[in-house]
Amino acid sequence: MIKQKKEKKKIRPKFHIKKDDLVEVNTGEEKGRRGRVLEIMPQKKQVIIEGINLVKKHQRARSQTKPSGIVTVPGPVHISNLVLICSKCGKKVQVKKEKIEERRVRICKKCGEIID
Repeated sequence: MIKQKKEKKKIRPKFHIKKDDLVEVNTGEEKGRRGRVLEIMPQKKQVIIEGINLVKKHQRARSQTKPSGIVTVPGPVHISNLVLICSKCGKKVQVKKEKIEERRVRICKKCGEIID
């Protein structure tokens, strides 16, 4: 009799930050700088932000249009080091989640504006 392995369900973590949000860095070398979220990596709990944590990458030539050289690319930042910035009040805010018209939305705790 062959035993079958049970498949584990991969639980995707949920974050207070989404793609295209304006965020500010709390800690580290980039503290106080703001930028837009370009990409979220949920398994690593990291985010890539436009213009923050820039790293140099040596790149091989791929074609005539993409020559070789040293390219500056934004590196990942851990999501716990970020704070969301409200688009209306422009301050660092915490997010409150509510269900409005069968849809879950994020709400700014300071001004009450819907962020989504």
